[in-house]
Amino acid sequence: MRVIRGSQRTLGVGARLDALARLVATAEDRLPQPALDPAREVLRRAAARFGMSAEHTVVILGGATGVGKSSLFNALVGIGLSPVAVRRPTTTQAIACVWEADRLAEARPLLDRLGVESRRQLTRDSALDRTAVRDALAGLVLVDLPDHDSAVREHQIEVDQAVSLADVVVWVTDPQKYADASWHDRYLKALAHHADIMLIVLNQTDRLPPEAVAECTADLVRLVEDDGLTGIPVIPVSARTREGLDELRRRLTERVSGRRAAADRLAADVDRVAERLAPMLVTTESSAQQDDGEAAVSDEARAEAMDGLRAAAGVSSLADAVSERIAVRGQAAVSTPLRFLRELVDPGTSAGPGGSGGAGGSGRATADRRGTDGASGASLRDLVRAATDSADAPAPVPVDRAALETVLSRLSDAATAPLPPDWSRALRNQITGSRRKVADRIDAALAASEIDARPPSRRLLVQTGHIALLTLTALWVVFCFVPGFPEALAIALAALSLLGSIALDITARRKARQSALAAGQVAVGQLSVELAAVAQDELFGPIGEELSRYRSALADFKTVRDG
Repeated sequence: MRVIRGSQRTLGVGARLDALARLVATAEDRLPQPALDPAREVLRRAAARFGMSAEHTVVILGGATGVGKSSLFNALVGIGLSPVAVRRPTTTQAIACVWEADRLAEARPLLDRLGVESRRQLTRDSALDRTAVRDALAGLVLVDLPDHDSAVREHQIEVDQAVSLADVVVWVTDPQKYADASWHDRYLKALAHHADIMLIVLNQTDRLPPEAVAECTADLVRLVEDDGLTGIPVIPVSARTREGLDELRRRLTERVSGRRAAADRLAADVDRVAERLAPMLVTTESSAQQDDGEAAVSDEARAEAMDGLRAAAGVSSLADAVSERIAVRGQAAVSTPLRFLRELVDPGTSAGPGGSGGAGGSGRATADRRGTDGASGASLRDLVRAATDSADAPAPVPVDRAALETVLSRLSDAATAPLPPDWSRALRNQITGSRRKVADRIDAALAASEIDARPPSRRLLVQTGHIALLTLTALWVVFCFVPGFPEALAIALAALSLLGSIALDITARRKARQSALAAGQVAVGQLSVELAAVAQDELFGPIGEELSRYRSALADFKTVRDG
């Protein structure tokens, strides 16, 4: 357990409280509400305490039945204000003494906050009573509480409230009750962060032999240290003989004159809150991330997520489909007319690479020729549909939801790795909850992304070449029947012209397919850009904002914890 001592802890308590307020606001809906309630309570107490007198120090006397709290109260005050009994407790209600009568009104809000009734808010001095003790303790507000082990439940509640609000807590015990387990477990161990605002008085030492006082005090010190309160003053006192009273007054004067007891108390409260919040905010990975200055998704996680999105969207299949569709259009635009004539003669003949037989193939070839004169661009989805279905209204090609689920799950694992459990759970739910929106965005990207589906720009030149070569072929065939013209030469020239058209067909179609493959890669690039935009908007951006939010909370927590 980490304990910050004295001035180191109280230095900048205002800044620590400001950081705590920011932390509570940042962690809203990220940490369980019950975990933040103690922090809110500390902030509420701080606001209330800073709104009251800073010149007064509220010191409460707490203890069990019969330990002599009231006697000690009267001894410190110098006059008998608190009733004392031998056989049974008589402090059934808290009683307070303000050292300066003319500042009672200023101190009343502090006492009202502790629940001390107005008629039991008394003053130490009068116009005729001006002592050195009073002057040294100017600003002290001393409160005698009911017994914390009282059988009356209201008394226990009153003590608990006062202990949670007082600037300084003076625990009074005696040689018979200093080892009481209920006192140690319920109060001392619970206030392990509050050693600097506590004193322990071993009262009624006049009942012990002189040699037993030191032994009893040492044993009490040991028990208190076992409770986690190292260095807390343990003062042996006898309210009856007034032995040790000067030392107690000196300790109280240190706290009252310094005017920092209230800040000490608030700092101790912040320490306790910080210890409770630490497991919910700090992990080994988060500390390393803060040291490295990172607050975003790693490059490796981004690359893996993008690969997964491309696979879920079927980018590779889309590239093949787009290439095939453009190849069909392009090859139809540059093919020799002989292919068309062949289809007229034999409708079942394949239209060549990428074509399909039967009526469907004929319909597609016709559509391909119409496409050569159509629009210059087509949506990526339209091209995919046309390439994968011969019907006029093919089914849509949605993103693979199962694959997308896997992508988001792996991205969640990577993004939440440095986060503590509660924050990790919130971010994971945010990521996986975006799957429908991400899928819809990808589908929209498929539908909206356009690609240049125009036939090759050289088609007119190629078609002109085909017509010229076929015309020459026909002309040389005619010359075969012209008397006197060498028949062999005419046949050879006709064959060469025909072969030229065939060679042009093969070459142009190969070029068209190469262009179609390039267009498919362009489609991949276009879709990858769209996917990257979707991933940034719906995944990486929100994740980065959430990690930055956590990083901000972690920085505020460090201020809360370390000051």
